[in-house]
Amino acid sequence: MVQDEEVDGRRPRLRLDSDQILLVEGKDEVNLLHALIRHRLPAAESDIQVIDAGGRDQFPSRLKAIRVATQTRPTLRSIGVVRDADDNPEGAFQSVCNHLERAEFPVPEHHASHSGGVPSVGVFVVPDGLQSGAIETLCRRSVESSDTARCVELYLDCLKKCSALESRSLDKSFTHAYLAAARDPVARVGEGARKGAWNLDSRAFDELVDFPSVCFGAS
Repeated sequence: MVQDEEVDGRRPRLRLDSDQILLVEGKDEVNLLHALIRHRLPAAESDIQVIDAGGRDQFPSRLKAIRVATQTRPTLRSIGVVRDADDNPEGAFQSVCNHLERAEFPVPEHHASHSGGVPSVGVFVVPDGLQSGAIETLCRRSVESSDTARCVELYLDCLKKCSALESRSLDKSFTHAYLAAARDPVARVGEGARKGAWNLDSRAFDELVDFPSVCFGAS
């Protein structure tokens, strides 16, 4: 599983090293998808290239870069796009589809499905295409029954009662607090995934893990 990397802070021209690629929002998603695929789809790990878009606003330019890169890799057969829903899952899906159309890629009919054509294209809106949320939502759900999670929930409840919780995303607040309790604290959920902070076997990740199977036939 290979991704393009920055050199001296600059993003190089995109090179496709696989016929199956996943385009994700940022490094957190790259690290989490790496961990999930390695853990639950190990046979597919070397066949899937995970590409960091550099933020949701960079999806259009990265899709165009993929389109250009297909000129040197005409065997590309599948693209999966993973994006956070945040407060608008339908809007997130439609936004990705609009960008796909502008880059002259086929568009899937709905969340977690894939289009016909070559390459076929699928779009997954985290957490499930229906609810608001982000990658942190799945991480929070994966550990919700743990003792540490219960302590973090009490902490968040205390902040709420004191009118001291100003965060716009409780899931992100939860994951930051949860990771702060680790033996070697890290700041981001993707780093946490690499260190085993999240329960990668949790059903919370099932739909996201199934997505490569839908797009690529990975198992």
